[in-house]
Amino acid sequence: MTRRRLIQAVNPLGWMVVLAIIALWQLLIEVGIINFDYTPPPTEIADGLGHLVASGEMGEAVVHTLTVTVVASAIAIAAGVTLGAALGLVKPVRTYSIGTVDFLRTVPVVALMPVALLVWGASSKAEIIVASYAAGWPVVVNTMAGVQSVHPLKRDVARSFRLSRSETLYKIVLPVATPAILIGARLAIVSALVVAIVAEMLINPDGVGWGLVFSMQSLKPENMWAYAVVAGWMGYLMNAILVYAVRRGGANMGVAKA
Repeated sequence: MTRRRLIQAVNPLGWMVVLAIIALWQLLIEVGIINFDYTPPPTEIADGLGHLVASGEMGEAVVHTLTVTVVASAIAIAAGVTLGAALGLVKPVRTYSIGTVDFLRTVPVVALMPVALLVWGASSKAEIIVASYAAGWPVVVNTMAGVQSVHPLKRDVARSFRLSRSETLYKIVLPVATPAILIGARLAIVSALVVAIVAEMLINPDGVGWGLVFSMQSLKPENMWAYAVVAGWMGYLMNAILVYAVRRGGANMGVAKA
């Protein structure tokens, strides 16, 4: 069963389509149907990637981007679960805060990047803050929905057993809300990665995003495409891992309920 979930997360049939597109791309360039100066064939992109890996530039860029993504995701999940639980469980908090939450989560994070640049400068701190801001809202919304989905009968059971509020939270509310929280965490981590790469392009010259922009400015399309491919791989692998974790978490919850 575990192997089946892993195969579903990786999606090998989907990768066969990707490989077919890459082969077609190579063929169209070789026969001259596609002839753009800054659209190199996959073989040249592979050579550019090899040079970047050998020089260590790609490794440093990937480590920086992944570090920012992990730190921002951790902050977003911790803050998002706390705020989402408060909104879902405490009616006065929800009544007086939901309007502000709805407004803030609709603000495009790209519009806040110049502000972050002016306040915190071109630094990893600014990058982490904007990535955390963007990644936190999916966790808030999913956590709030998860804690509100607890059936009233389960709350009656908690009162019957005279559970305290903290015991009710940890033994009843959070286990029910866990699948929704996991989905929010999955969205948060992918959002943090995307925003981190954009922030590296705009406000912090480092990481995969800056490598992509620098290669474009240096008129090295093979390196530019190599960075773009690596960014895609990072997003795909993180999403596949999170899909697997969410499905496994949901299955475990099903076993526990049974």
